[in-house]
Amino acid sequence: MFSTENDNKPVRDAALPKVRASVDPLPEDSGEFEIDEEFLDDLRELIQIRSAASIVNILSDLHSPDIADIVDNLDPDDRMFIFELLDDETASEVLLEVDEKVREDLLDRLSHRRIRGIVDELDSDDAADIVGGLSDEVAERVLDDIDKEDSQTLKELLRYPTDSAGGIMATEFVSVKKNDTIQKAIQRVRKMSKEIGEIYNVYVLDDNGLLLGFIPVKGLIVHNPRRRVYKVMDTEFHSVDVLTDQEEVANIMKKYDLLTIPVVNTKGEMLGKITFDDIMDVIHEEAEEDIQKFAGIAGTELISHGVWDISRRRMPWLGIAFLGQLLSAVILSSFHESLEKIIASAFFIPIIMAMAGNAGIQSSAVVIRGLGTGEIWEGMLAKRVVKESGVAFTNGLVFALLIFLVGWMWIDDPLFGVALGFSLLIVIASATIVGATIPFLLTRLNIDPAVATGPFITTSNDALGLLIYFGILSVLYL
Repeated sequence: MFSTENDNKPVRDAALPKVRASVDPLPEDSGEFEIDEEFLDDLRELIQIRSAASIVNILSDLHSPDIADIVDNLDPDDRMFIFELLDDETASEVLLEVDEKVREDLLDRLSHRRIRGIVDELDSDDAADIVGGLSDEVAERVLDDIDKEDSQTLKELLRYPTDSAGGIMATEFVSVKKNDTIQKAIQRVRKMSKEIGEIYNVYVLDDNGLLLGFIPVKGLIVHNPRRRVYKVMDTEFHSVDVLTDQEEVANIMKKYDLLTIPVVNTKGEMLGKITFDDIMDVIHEEAEEDIQKFAGIAGTELISHGVWDISRRRMPWLGIAFLGQLLSAVILSSFHESLEKIIASAFFIPIIMAMAGNAGIQSSAVVIRGLGTGEIWEGMLAKRVVKESGVAFTNGLVFALLIFLVGWMWIDDPLFGVALGFSLLIVIASATIVGATIPFLLTRLNIDPAVATGPFITTSNDALGLLIYFGILSVLYL
């Protein structure tokens, strides 16, 4: 869509050969391309002597994602030299694949005319992502340089939140009017195929742009070309509002096995479409973000982030864990008489704490995932707690029996074995219930449970486990 005829040439090092990445499948016996240090060292030597022709020869046989991997693993100056050897089409594909911080560095170094050439090669949704990452001054110059209609489209897309349906949709789609013939719909598909990579559906709109239905592309083949579109279109379809969160869009497409979904405004006017490849990126991003949050990392850590950036993201959550363990130390000190009376009780502290933490994390992980995918909602709190309680009691009984036997045989005291078994049963049960409950409570308070649950569960269950363990020992022995 964003292509120009007059100015699509490289603007720097024009005499150098340009890389066009391979679009054909690799031979079956070639295997997947893998980068190693030996390859990178050889490439750096070629960069150092500015052997552009040799580098182009190497890169031309690689796919864009492989080139992106190479760019990610080079120093800023070296990656810039490589990137300048790419033609606009390949450069646009590579730019979408590289690490986010690497992309920012490349865009900072490129001229606005070179960026314009890259943006011209992209679909509207990808172009909006690139322009949205530019400084205001450069973005304005790029938008002024491209076609007026394309510029207006990008400005509209940039108004939407990046994590909304509008932020990830593409404005390129095939549409017809309800009174058009199937033959005309086929002609529209042929015409738009140059602008749109994959066409799955033809959308039927009224004169005001309202979405009335759709026809799968395969439906154009089986129906009579002279038949009117409205007689064969499917009027039962799923669509999403332009402000719908991208994670909800992903859940809808997954639930109904959709390859593409139309995006509409509050009036029902079709604004764009989202395809499954866009949603695959969303699912990957959301999963990566949730995993990092669950590990107690605030913000996404990228390969290219420096030591201080990563440390700054992790430190607050380590601080919470540090304070929680201080609380555990206070609890231990308050039961010093129990420790002095039964020295062997100290040997089992790691087991109690580990079982509490693991049980809580297991149950909370299930709830957080369910809340994220829509399989579990806030009204299911009681039902979920009951189910997790049953699981906790079953698991608790098994491990309580095991630790009872270990404790009894270790110090030849059945009462100590009973104390250990009873403690572990209660610890596992309480930690599991806490783990299942906390995500619901955080969600109700509009706090992302993926961020706060992990550190909170770990520290609170450690303290709770010690309190239960030494409380029972004190009652039985003191």
